[in-house]
Amino acid sequence: MKAHWFGSTLSERGDYARKEEFVSLFERERINLRRLALLLTGNSEAAKRCLMRAFRDCIASNSVYKDWMLTWTRRMVVRNAIRLVMGTEGPPFVNTNDDADIGAIPLFMDDAFGAIAEPESIVGLPDFDRFVLVICFLERYSEHECALLLGRSPREVNEARQRVGHQVRQIDEIVDCSPLSRCDSRDCSHWRSK
Repeated sequence: MKAHWFGSTLSERGDYARKEEFVSLFERERINLRRLALLLTGNSEAAKRCLMRAFRDCIASNSVYKDWMLTWTRRMVVRNAIRLVMGTEGPPFVNTNDDADIGAIPLFMDDAFGAIAEPESIVGLPDFDRFVLVICFLERYSEHECALLLGRSPREVNEARQRVGHQVRQIDEIVDCSPLSRCDSRDCSHWRSK
């Protein structure tokens, strides 16, 4: 007789991602996650710190469905980038221990960040505008959700979207993914390694 879903423990339910699966995902999506972190933070050192923190948060999670691993991982990159760049330091999003990043160092220490060329028109934007561009246009979050993540009003996010609209056209030209507003960034070829 099967246990009812709320009567079973996480380890009894096979639908949840394990630490090893997150490690594999970070290895498989390494270029895409690096690009996301670099676009969000605007520099390679902050991007490395962002990825390390996101990695620790992900492998310490014990209630993420396997089907949502990539979405959760990208969200952890976004949230950690906001914490690093906007200065909203606080406790980690999930409980982590000091051993959580064992084995992660090789994922973040090679010099692949230098190989990722991002348009200066994006990386050079003011922090808030860059976050809005990446979160709303590339990651496809709603204005409301973006506002919640950034601790700003939807009106401020809308104004920033209008300011960065011309960068979206430049991205369209760079990635041959026209129009970007209809492109799902997770499936688009510009997020894949070249």
